[in-house]
Amino acid sequence: MLAVLAVLAMSEQDAPTIAEIRSLIAREPFQAADAVKKRFKPEDLAKGAVADEFLDYVFAVQTTGKKVTVTSKGKPVVTLTDVGDGLNIGAVHLEDGQGYPAQIEVDGKVLRAGIQVEGYSPNPYQFTPKGGLKGELRAMGEWKSKIYPGTTRQWYIYLPPGYTKTSSYPLLVCQDAQWDRQWHAAFLDNMRAAGKIPPVVGVFIEPGQDKPGNYSNRSQEYDPLSNKYVTFLEKEILPEVEKIVGLSHDPKERALTGNSSGGICSFTACWERPDLFGTAISFIGSFTDIASGPTLIEGGHNYPFLIRKSDNKPIRVFLQDGANDLDNVHGSWWVSNQQMMWALRWKGYDYVWAPGNGFHSTKHARKVFDKALLWWLTGEKPNLGE
Repeated sequence: MLAVLAVLAMSEQDAPTIAEIRSLIAREPFQAADAVKKRFKPEDLAKGAVADEFLDYVFAVQTTGKKVTVTSKGKPVVTLTDVGDGLNIGAVHLEDGQGYPAQIEVDGKVLRAGIQVEGYSPNPYQFTPKGGLKGELRAMGEWKSKIYPGTTRQWYIYLPPGYTKTSSYPLLVCQDAQWDRQWHAAFLDNMRAAGKIPPVVGVFIEPGQDKPGNYSNRSQEYDPLSNKYVTFLEKEILPEVEKIVGLSHDPKERALTGNSSGGICSFTACWERPDLFGTAISFIGSFTDIASGPTLIEGGHNYPFLIRKSDNKPIRVFLQDGANDLDNVHGSWWVSNQQMMWALRWKGYDYVWAPGNGFHSTKHARKVFDKALLWWLTGEKPNLGE
């Protein structure tokens, strides 16, 4: 009881964490009601509320129904407990890497479908260190591209502690800076501080916008099989970076990373210009027919066959995807990434395959990003379930 009171005291000022709520549900389910009401809005409870934090998921429903159940593929996952006034709550604790689709049912009828349950234990390198980054994440302002006329974008540079213009630092170019720059920078900062990797310069770039917040040019930049984006990096962005800090010009010390369309973009840059970039780190990569073009078949789904039919290029590839990734008109992400893996294997490329059970999210990426950086910079090849 004292432990429960302590948890409640911790949460008096702020909304309780998911782990706190799960602990309350398990020990004192009726006292968990206040914690749930702090966490969720009434309108969300009426529709079926879900919140997650690493391996913990909490479900809550306000209903007059008699039985509230979370199911997956027709099988029950957890039956929620009525803690009074029709508030039903329940929680699950996942195994590391577990993932499955779920829905909330009230008296056998679906209240909310399409819930993506996916959990990983926290990676200590993904969090901004206490006191902030030891290096500098510098905002570089707005860039108006000539190669992509009519677009602007924000971009950023991560500079390691004590950087100099005369050094030759490894370079990591990261797509979709609007979403991922903070945790990317945290990995570079924390892993350097831990002595796992050398100091690395990170360049984080947003896709082109026609107006602020509308990334209208994202697909045109990331999805096509062309050298246009890597030329944009070579001619416009990297010369600006080298005005500030020294970069290695060894392709082995230059990598790109991204998620979804940013993943295929990273591979395309290496494929088109292996003299500039030697490693692609792709998460939930869109190796599908998004950039279908006039023929309807010009997209990234062609890469596995291009890899098989082309002479090997001096590039390395890290691929991650989950069995519950997207499956739509453009193709199956899970199948497409496996096709990439099998093509790279057949041709004898240096690659890493990191399969999982996840969805179209960055959760798995954050779990294994340190392994990808180590493999790129030290050659330490991880065993990630291939």
